[in-house]
Amino acid sequence: MIPHTSISAVTGLPCPKSGIWESMGNFKTTVTLSKGEMMPEYCGKKAKWKLIIAC
Repeated sequence: MIPHTSISAVTGLPCPKSGIWESMGNFKTTVTLSKGEMMPEYCGKKAKWKLIIAC
């Protein structure tokens, strides 16, 4: 069995893997991004995102 590794990225960097990403922190939202798209801001601020469903 291969151990699960989490993938994360921050606002302004290229998306490392296509899929559904969830913001990390007190308030949650999700975005669907393709590999290479820029990771977005959340509520006008930089955010850290984690991949929850890879496509």
